[in-house]
Amino acid sequence: MIELSKRMSLISEIVNQKPSLGKTAMMKFIFILQQVYKVPIGYDYEIYTYGPYSSNVMEDIQLATDFDAISMKTVVFPTGHSGYALKPTDNTDDIIKKEQDYINLYSASISNVISIFGNKTAKELELSSTIIYVYSNYSNNKWDNSITEISKSVKEIKPHFDIDLIKEEYRNLDTLGILEKAV
Repeated sequence: MIELSKRMSLISEIVNQKPSLGKTAMMKFIFILQQVYKVPIGYDYEIYTYGPYSSNVMEDIQLATDFDAISMKTVVFPTGHSGYALKPTDNTDDIIKKEQDYINLYSASISNVISIFGNKTAKELELSSTIIYVYSNYSNNKWDNSITEISKSVKEIKPHFDIDLIKEEYRNLDTLGILEKAV
């Protein structure tokens, strides 16, 4: 895993570019940066309730808050659910500047992730990142990674998603070249 200052600067840069991002969305953005855009962060992910999950990412979000690199506020969403909004602080730019060379290396990737996934809800990110996770796993094991097989597997993991929606998102990710890059 890369050193803490680089991880914290990455989290800070994402929050700077996408203020009010939730913790779950941050988790998915970092997963996609690592898995699809090959940003060498070194987090280990496993499938969990809301898709790919890493306890180390959650720890680093909390550390970034503790170091006042970002702020974390509890918010209530229009759905009635509560969550967290991550926002820049007066120190965010200073944290980023400490690792500016590192951030510059991956700024295009960060911008791409925010551009492609930035307007998705947490639930939509859950589906996208789960498809990417399963596709990558199937590809690395040389298993059938067709739309039929991946959709069936994702449906087993995430039964609350309709199979047609899973297939539609698979096609969207495939068209964008995301699935191919995830291998």
